[in-house]
Amino acid sequence: MGSRPLLVYGDVTVDIGLRIDDLPAVGLDTAATDQRITTGGAAANCAVAAARLGIGVDLVARVGDDLFSDLVIENLERHGVGTSAVERTEGLSPLVVALSDSRGQRSFVSSRGPASGRIPAEVYLPRLDEASMVHLSGYSFQDPGSRSVALHLMEEARRRKTPLSLDPSPLFAENYRTESGWLEGIDYLFPNLHEATAITGRSSPEEAAQVLRRLGAETVVVTMGGDGCLVLDDSGPVRIPAITEFPMVDTTGAGDGFAGGFLAVTLAGGAPSQAARVGNLVAARTISERGGHAGGPSLNELDDLARSLGDEDLQAAAELLAGAERSGNGEVKRS
Repeated sequence: MGSRPLLVYGDVTVDIGLRIDDLPAVGLDTAATDQRITTGGAAANCAVAAARLGIGVDLVARVGDDLFSDLVIENLERHGVGTSAVERTEGLSPLVVALSDSRGQRSFVSSRGPASGRIPAEVYLPRLDEASMVHLSGYSFQDPGSRSVALHLMEEARRRKTPLSLDPSPLFAENYRTESGWLEGIDYLFPNLHEATAITGRSSPEEAAQVLRRLGAETVVVTMGGDGCLVLDDSGPVRIPAITEFPMVDTTGAGDGFAGGFLAVTLAGGAPSQAARVGNLVAARTISERGGHAGGPSLNELDDLARSLGDEDLQAAAELLAGAERSGNGEVKRS
């Protein structure tokens, strides 16, 4: 696809994953039974998921000038993500160390590093001019510098009447204040159930989604892992079941992949329920492999999986995406 209708802003990280039997006590050591080094970050995972489905994507992010930055850029470009708005700055790249134990529990140590800083507007505004959708990772609201970029992108997107999408992070949700107005004018909101509950105080996904709409989001999609997702828009609530045909190996990136799949189908002209079905498939395939986006399906793989599952909704979505890829179009505008 020649144009790049999806602009994604947020973190791109170097992920170091170590599998261990148990966390060691303070002062002791333990051997890892497996290790991996991959490119990750919520924004990068979402961008790759959409790009692999044939949607043109530009990523706005900051990385360091270390050896890892070359790995990050090469990985993104290999998956078809535009990197002209990925700024390299002096220092180490953002880093996440993930420890997974034999019970499937995970612990993280992260350093946002340059991702917490401000990116000059001239780096990303040219990419915004051709975007049909702007997607923001909630992690970008965590620090003053990156928050200023997120808020400026929101302001400029609203001024251009370019639809906005937001995937909250746990900290975004736990620190959300109604007076911030951050959810006003959000066209697509992707909280998981924990985040939806943290923002609204409601444990029911239907009730939480209703409150989130009253806070300003137009279409709310509450993701619930093995329970699938809930989509709420003007048409009312719809529950979309999870896809469970694949093994669960590593849950990293499931929500990011869901958002990327959903937005890809939306930009191709699909309905929210259809987009959510593809989002569920991307999430299911993502967690079947280690790493935040290694398992995300390509457009050809989506078509093959849809046929093997006998899923007519997925087959129709694959045809929509293929048509968008052939025409170079992918556009959704505010009404």
